[in-house]
Amino acid sequence: MGMLIDPFEELRRMQERFNRLLEEFGRFPEVKEFRVTMPVDVIDEGEQIRVVADLPGFSKEDLEIYFEDGDLVIKAEKKEEFEEKKGEYLRRERRMGKVYRRIALPAGLDIDAVKAKYNNGVLEITIPKLKKDRKAVQIE
Repeated sequence: MGMLIDPFEELRRMQERFNRLLEEFGRFPEVKEFRVTMPVDVIDEGEQIRVVADLPGFSKEDLEIYFEDGDLVIKAEKKEEFEEKKGEYLRRERRMGKVYRRIALPAGLDIDAVKAKYNNGVLEITIPKLKKDRKAVQIE
């Protein structure tokens, strides 16, 4: 059995070395970590599909959800708030910006009956499956 390789592991190591180098020279902003910015779970619960996405730091008004070409699209955008603060940042990791996920879903979903709720940084979307009509076929 072959080894499972993370193609971004070497990038992460290089980034850590680069961040340590910058910190040795003083107060430089840390390079943003290379990672998936919106982890999601997609669960088939029999009668419905449930999508759970982690979006900490956003408000409900920052989120946009829609369907396009059979995919579920989740967007979140947090604009930078410019306010006067005393002092200077020694480290600033809480960034503003956009995150985007496009999730392929199975066919046969009732997208007109979708429900979404957002609580404590977790977005939960439920999409009911269409009822399958069964029709008997007369054999001649």
